[in-house]
Amino acid sequence: MTRTVLTTAVLTLLLGRAALADDSGCFVLRLGRDTTSVECFRRTATSLVITQVDRAGQVLTRRFRYELERGSVRHVAFEATVAGNATPLQAIDESFAGDSAHAQLRQGGGPPASVAAAVPRDAIVLTYNCAWSAYELALERLAQANADSLRLPLHVIGSKGTTWLSLHRLGRDSVDLLNHHQDHFHVRVDATGRVLGALPISGTGQFSVSREGALDLAALEAGWAARERAGQGLGTLSPRDTVTASVAGASLWIDYGRPSRRGRVIYGGVVPYGAIWRTGANAATQLRTDRALDFGGTVVPAGLYSLWTLPAPGGWKLIVNGESGQWGTQHTASRDLYTIDMKLSALPQAVERFTIAIEPGPRGGTLNLDWDTTRASAAFEVQPAPKP
Repeated sequence: MTRTVLTTAVLTLLLGRAALADDSGCFVLRLGRDTTSVECFRRTATSLVITQVDRAGQVLTRRFRYELERGSVRHVAFEATVAGNATPLQAIDESFAGDSAHAQLRQGGGPPASVAAAVPRDAIVLTYNCAWSAYELALERLAQANADSLRLPLHVIGSKGTTWLSLHRLGRDSVDLLNHHQDHFHVRVDATGRVLGALPISGTGQFSVSREGALDLAALEAGWAARERAGQGLGTLSPRDTVTASVAGASLWIDYGRPSRRGRVIYGGVVPYGAIWRTGANAATQLRTDRALDFGGTVVPAGLYSLWTLPAPGGWKLIVNGESGQWGTQHTASRDLYTIDMKLSALPQAVERFTIAIEPGPRGGTLNLDWDTTRASAAFEVQPAPKP
């Protein structure tokens, strides 16, 4: 008999007769060669306690306490603190009953806010800075069901509803994991669904994951905080930057995120060939021009656009899209306006952080995208200003 997607009714029966095993361990998350966060957990049939230390941006400690009932979450308490400060930067307390959830949210010392949401009993409950030990609850359900695929509702703590999490078995020891945010991983698991490691495939969550034994989180937090105070912290992973240029009478502005190489294979790896790329990180890259630009016969009128690229080993395409201000995974192909060929050249030295620059020319300029050892370029001429 062919195994199929598990229905909610069957899942409810499954959760009613099988509790997840007691377990503990740690997960280490890395972005290329850099460790970005570590989490350790302890789980019983009725609770899941997680401590997560994150050093991206600033050193933060996040603590979660889940109360479980037959594998589903009935209550979760969460708080995030800055290293060396016991006052929570953020705190959320959320209870689940039937198909609804009620949360109390507090930012710093501000007043609490209440949020109610419809959340099915079988939902996986996470924060935006997801804990892999919470993902493991879903992967163990897949193993218990002996199914090929499982699609579950996913609820972010304190949000107003649910999205989704999709699991698909690739083999005896691997599972394809995809969430609504288009974070896509291949996860290595054991026979019970315990996460042994994960590799990023696409999306914003480009972190590799490895399972480790016991780790001293307090020592890690203290060490990372000391490095941060000394000006040697990891900093923002993909800081936002702007490019402004005045060329041939045109004023140009570009807003983009700047990821770092961190020892990774970039093109054909972090940036897959044959797939639309946001041309940076996080929110979509934006271009504003007050004059029309002629890219080799393709004229882009004055206006505000988002810029996307389609990398390929033999040549790139620059895609100018009519939307702006969206997240970088939200490319709407129907809003694409112009597609422009780009010229590839090799850089004499590897560029660590992705860089966009405008090189002025006599009648216009050249848009250069530099990262690793590759430059992708598109030359343009500024069109005359319209007559009044």
